[in-house]
Amino acid sequence: MGPKQKNSVLSNRQLIPVSFRCSELGSGAPDYTTQAVSIFQNGFVIVSPEKLRIGSLLSLRLRVPPEVSGGPFWESRCADARVVTEQLLKGGELGYGVRIKDDALR
Repeated sequence: MGPKQKNSVLSNRQLIPVSFRCSELGSGAPDYTTQAVSIFQNGFVIVSPEKLRIGSLLSLRLRVPPEVSGGPFWESRCADARVVTEQLLKGGELGYGVRIKDDALR
């Protein structure tokens, strides 16, 4: 996944669009679109319109703009990401930490 960072590298002007589908919400569940509000070496934090369970498997599509990737526009898909944390974000929104398996992005 693009450049790896240990600490969060995003500001409010550099949010990364993320589309996801949660297998535990059922086969008819829609794709949800949100933004990564923080990015870390092995994953990121998103806000979800649906309640997610810790351990839920997500299929993702990430769209990384040039100002974040340091190069050209970059898009990737991942079928192996898991919800690992739930946290209250500033503004009262519920955020979810998502961990991406090291070799899962394509």
